[in-house]
Amino acid sequence: MLNFQHLEKSKIKEYESYYSDPNAVGLEYNFVSAYLWSREYDIKVAFYDDTMIKAYFRDNGSVWGYCLPSGKNVKGAVDAVFADAKEKNERACFGYLSQKERDALEALCPERFVFERSDTTQDYIYFSDDLAYLAGKKYHSKRNHISKFFRTFGNTEVKSMAPENIGDAMTVVELWCEENGIDRESYAEYYVIREALDNLIEFAMRGIILYVERKPVAMTLGSEISPVCFDVNFEKALTAYDGSYAVINNEFAKRLTAYTYINREEDLGLEGLRKSKLSYHPAIIYDRYDGVAKW
Repeated sequence: MLNFQHLEKSKIKEYESYYSDPNAVGLEYNFVSAYLWSREYDIKVAFYDDTMIKAYFRDNGSVWGYCLPSGKNVKGAVDAVFADAKEKNERACFGYLSQKERDALEALCPERFVFERSDTTQDYIYFSDDLAYLAGKKYHSKRNHISKFFRTFGNTEVKSMAPENIGDAMTVVELWCEENGIDRESYAEYYVIREALDNLIEFAMRGIILYVERKPVAMTLGSEISPVCFDVNFEKALTAYDGSYAVINNEFAKRLTAYTYINREEDLGLEGLRKSKLSYHPAIIYDRYDGVAKW
């Protein structure tokens, strides 16, 4: 049976080495994000012949989905997954597969899987220049929304995230929880964001805070997927300041134009969030699939 262990902060660079791809754009390559969410989603990793296998577990200890192994011996690791599932008296299920990973798994195990596209876990990926400059007719309403924000609210300022102002970022998160009637003590993302901010420098994360009259009203924070793609991990804004989401999105993108792409992650199957993400005209909708073994 494979020896799965929780992700460790000290091993993030090691994990990344198995998934190294200078042109990666998918969230599966971001182990800062995987580590931050590993307790909430019970993400664990195991190793087989210098190959890493990531998996998502259920509360009862069963495997919700194995990810496609990555490393020296992918075929051997896939066979090890089948053996692991059999020992657990489960059918091997692979989850969170990109199209490329689905094709690779199908090539390794022809006709052995039934694949189904997930409609909640696809990544929305944008050209950074599109989000930074909002050029053309298709972004006309976005430009107007941002202009209205700056006309309405005076004395605005945008600051880069730094150890000395992470308290302001957490203030935004706390006020956002209050605004949305969320008990932050039982809200998992609150603690995930706090850990991310506590490790801002160690994780090489970048972010900004938007202020109105010196009050923090929006924050965003992310991490690099590859030299060509940046991942926006968190974004919170106070809707009492109409337009604050559009402004924080645009201001952060202006600072990320060295990257070709910005990954703004999934829509979680929420119709409002999906509509918002589509309104920014993604360059890529990065589909994902679940694959269940037939035997």
